[in-house]
Amino acid sequence: MQRPSLTVIAIAILSFILGAWLIFDSTRKLLTGYYTGEQTIGLEPWATIVSALGVRPADMAFPFLFLGIIWIVNGAIVLLGASTRYERTIAISIVTLFYALPGTLVGIFNIVLSLRERRLAKPAK
Repeated sequence: MQRPSLTVIAIAILSFILGAWLIFDSTRKLLTGYYTGEQTIGLEPWATIVSALGVRPADMAFPFLFLGIIWIVNGAIVLLGASTRYERTIAISIVTLFYALPGTLVGIFNIVLSLRERRLAKPAK
């Protein structure tokens, strides 16, 4: 098995970090009734976005839990070297862009890194 490139490792680490955060924060919401920081600094910008779409931020705990699990699985898929790993990472990154600030930053980094790695992985004609 070939050693993963630094880009692949970066994509996987970002996937694991965001996935772990989403799982932690949504589990905390389900157990305590509050997202991290909700009582002290308020909700992040994502709450404004989902509220504008007519969804209560409190109802996002299960979707965030599911999204966190998908990110963790994505990190493992990237490390294992599945043939569609970059397309999968781009798709989940696009879905997560609305999770403003952490999801937006991780999503943009992962899209850029995946496009770069995908381009480099294609055989030259």
